[in-house]
Amino acid sequence: MGNRAVCLRFIPPRQVQKKASNDGHAGKSAQSNRKDYAGDKRKKSVEGSRKSEPSRPHDADEEGDDAEGFQFTGFKKTEKMDWNDKVLASLLGGAPTNLETAYAIEGSDGLLERGPVVLADGSVYLGQWKGLERWGQGKQFEMNGSRYVGAFANDKYDGPGEISYMNGDNFKGIFRNGMKNGKGVMVYKNGNMFDGNYKNDLREGFGVERFADGSVYMGSFKNNKREGRGEMRMNNGVLYEGTFDNDITGFGKMSWPNGESYEGEFKNGYKHRFGVTSYKSGEVLSEKGTYNMGRMHGFFECTMRNGYVMKCIYDNGKFIQDVTNSKDADKYKCPSFPDALNEA
Repeated sequence: MGNRAVCLRFIPPRQVQKKASNDGHAGKSAQSNRKDYAGDKRKKSVEGSRKSEPSRPHDADEEGDDAEGFQFTGFKKTEKMDWNDKVLASLLGGAPTNLETAYAIEGSDGLLERGPVVLADGSVYLGQWKGLERWGQGKQFEMNGSRYVGAFANDKYDGPGEISYMNGDNFKGIFRNGMKNGKGVMVYKNGNMFDGNYKNDLREGFGVERFADGSVYMGSFKNNKREGRGEMRMNNGVLYEGTFDNDITGFGKMSWPNGESYEGEFKNGYKHRFGVTSYKSGEVLSEKGTYNMGRMHGFFECTMRNGYVMKCIYDNGKFIQDVTNSKDADKYKCPSFPDALNEA
């Protein structure tokens, strides 16, 4: 029997790190890295060793260029990023001032309409007020270059709103208590996108990630990471259905375009512990046994297409011996799926 070590790991696209308060990914990046899921064409021999090292992902921490527009041109080019009052005045219809001196007009809804106000942190707000609190509809231009347009309550973002970030990313969704809470869509400048639920600025619950290369994840999130049941469709046609612990970890099934499939346990994207690999064509029908980070390791039952079952021993991908006709052959036995999972 042979063996190949194929890295089944999915390393998601990565976005340049940001503070959690400004990014629904809370520091997780969205620039894509990949490992080769398909691997080399598998040799179907019943002896010897098949082995191919998994390809390594390349890091892609590429920071996007500053987006042109209001967020950039509204700043003086200093380290402190002070507002350029002349630019603000032309864009807001008046120079920003402090709350005490800003004009106020009472609307039919009882809320006050004030001119642009410079807040304590240096950001600028233009919109409705309830007493001394931002309340109703408004626009806020943050000192980090982001712009929020939407609903306010209790002096915070609250309700439907949209944030445009300095780097070109954009979020549109529901805010509560100043943070993303509820349904939202984050679109990244590099073409990646997340559409799903947020809790306190972090992805939580069901969501869909779409990557610029065509790969799609659909499933559960917890604390901003993929966790629980999910489905990953890679752009090379590989499909994984099963559990995630941010990466492909746990029990699941992976299918390749050539008809090959693996059902069993995974760790960090590799076949790990017990599983069954099945083949659509070739002399070998299936291989059932234990893996160690992608390599056959321990006892395997290899079923040939003619019905013959071969019992083999492997050591970290290396074929050790055929024990099919050994006097001790009966002591070798592969566990069933429930037994194997209970041993975890």
